[in-house]
Amino acid sequence: MMATLLHAAALAICFFGIAISAPTTPVPCCTPDQWEGVMGLIAGYVHYETPGIEKGYVSVSYDYTNSRMQFFQHISITPGIRDDRRVIFDYSHQGNGKMYTIKGKTCTVVDLPGKMRQQCIPDNATYTGSFFMGSESNKLLVNSFSITTQGLKAEVSMTSEDCIPVGETYYGTIIEGVAILETVGFVNITTGIKDPSIFDIPSICKTVDAKFQMPVVLGGAIGHLMEKYKK
Repeated sequence: MMATLLHAAALAICFFGIAISAPTTPVPCCTPDQWEGVMGLIAGYVHYETPGIEKGYVSVSYDYTNSRMQFFQHISITPGIRDDRRVIFDYSHQGNGKMYTIKGKTCTVVDLPGKMRQQCIPDNATYTGSFFMGSESNKLLVNSFSITTQGLKAEVSMTSEDCIPVGETYYGTIIEGVAILETVGFVNITTGIKDPSIFDIPSICKTVDAKFQMPVVLGGAIGHLMEKYKK
C-alpha cells in the first residue's frame, strides 16, 4: 500500500557545507530545461501510527523543452516491500498529459490535468543561506531556500551558477494519516538528454485505457519533480 503512496528513491546522501556570506541575496531560480541524473533518498514515515522506512534511488530524465519526464525507480519499503517501476510523463500532445507506469509486464495510464510544470524554486520561497561543498580550493557554491507547499516544509539546495538540484530535506503530512521525514540527494547531473528514445511509450501501454483521475498522492521522486519546484 505504501509503495503506491510514496514513490521514492535511493541511498541516504548527506550534504555537509560551510556557511558563507553571499554578496547579494540569491533569488529563486529554475533548473535547466533538460537534464538527467540520479536522485537518492532515505525517508521515515508513520502511516496511522505504524512506522516505516523507505530508501532507494531513481534515475531521472527531465525534458521541459519537449514536455516530458521519465523515472526508473528502485526502492525498498519496510517491511520487505520492493518497488521497481518505470514512469513516463508525456505532456507533448494537446489536451491533458498522461502518466504511464510500467511495472513488470503491466502498464497503467493516468490522465494528468494541465500542462507540464517547469521545475523552479517558487517565488515565495525564503532564502536561508549559502555554503560551499568540497574544499576552499575546489568548491561548489550552493544556495539554500525554505519552502512550504502542500502541508510540507522543505529546505532545498541548488547550485548558485546553474540552479542544479543538490539536496533537499522535508517533513510534514503528505495525506491524511501519513507523516514523513525525508532526505534527498541529487548526483551525477548532466544537462541535455543523451537518448531521446527513453521517452518512447512501450507497446504494452498503447492498448490501455487511461483513468481520468489523478493518483491519491504523487510522493517521493514523482512528488518532488511534479510539485515541489512548481512556481
